[in-house]
Amino acid sequence: MPRLMSFPFRLDGTGAVASVEQDTNAEIEEQLAIAMLTRPGERIVVPTFGVADPAFSRFQLGALQKQCLDFGPDVTVTAADTQLLPDDREQVSIRWERRDEEREVANL
Repeated sequence: MPRLMSFPFRLDGTGAVASVEQDTNAEIEEQLAIAMLTRPGERIVVPTFGVADPAFSRFQLGALQKQCLDFGPDVTVTAADTQLLPDDREQVSIRWERRDEEREVANL
């Protein structure tokens, strides 16, 4: 599998550019982080890319799911847990599942 430059940009322990393997859970997590840290309008060529700043309206799970449908990754966001940190920042933990994986369905 090809390797892609990691987000955020950093160097690994050997001094090389850190990378992540394409189509892995790690790459999906980095894609979700990019979407959550980009505000609509920041990317001039794709002005609808990103999720609105949750500082004034709290985190919107539906906005992140719409982002995934419009731009990828091909996942369903199943839940989001928010936690207020001591410095008044909000930490959001996302749970997701791939839409391209086959699901085993029980025959009842």
